[in-house]
Amino acid sequence: MAEVKKQFEQALAFKERFEFRLTVGDDIICQRYFRIGNFNPLSLRSNELVDTIRGCAEMIDNDLKAKSLIYLEIVSPRVFDTMAEFNKYIESEKNRETFVRGEGVVIREEKDHDYAWNGVNGLVPLTFKIEEGEFSEPLTDDDFVNYKFSFLDHGKEVNDIGREVCSATWTGVYPRFVRNSIDLSNKRGKLDPSDVYRVGFEQYILYKLVENRSDLVWKLVKDICYTCSDSDDSYYTTTNEFKDGLTGKTHIYNNKTAAKKIC
Repeated sequence: MAEVKKQFEQALAFKERFEFRLTVGDDIICQRYFRIGNFNPLSLRSNELVDTIRGCAEMIDNDLKAKSLIYLEIVSPRVFDTMAEFNKYIESEKNRETFVRGEGVVIREEKDHDYAWNGVNGLVPLTFKIEEGEFSEPLTDDDFVNYKFSFLDHGKEVNDIGREVCSATWTGVYPRFVRNSIDLSNKRGKLDPSDVYRVGFEQYILYKLVENRSDLVWKLVKDICYTCSDSDDSYYTTTNEFKDGLTGKTHIYNNKTAAKKIC
């Protein structure tokens, strides 16, 4: 039994040499360790790797943008100051027909919760707030969140810290629900279609966010491995030309011989 426990602890502590991280500030949102078959060390100083990491960041950004559109289609609410104002609005059959089942409704005088239109009996109270100024107030600094996608090399000895080889950063403006439920595997919220109408509203939103979406984790790892495993050194670009705007001279920066990190 002691030997089994030891093997289990060793398995938990095991890490592959390479790693990617998606972080917001100091918080790690997604992290994966992986190996690269036929690894070519020259790739770590190549422009191709820089382009790949930028492409990974763009892939994540596009995924979150797509989910933001889906989320807004579902919950971007109608806003009313009072319940009386809302009731007067829906007295008109024409106005009632403009609502979509599941559409969010905010009554500003209601401080505890917001509502969803259920298409039959009017409003259903939600267990969370979808408003809090997110859809009706100007954006603030808190809405602009900085994201960072990093590629790290832990070396042949696989040390705990790892060396950041390359990274890409961007500023995303996504709805709070989307940025607080980031899942690059797109597995959270997966449901059998027959179970969709048996779940709560929040679970339904999660289901819609990942519906027909593929696993990004595998795609990110695959793209990095492909870039770093070419056996032909001539595939990699390790020099950059820069033209001095004052003198007109052209300078060549050689990533291959540079001591510092390339990005």
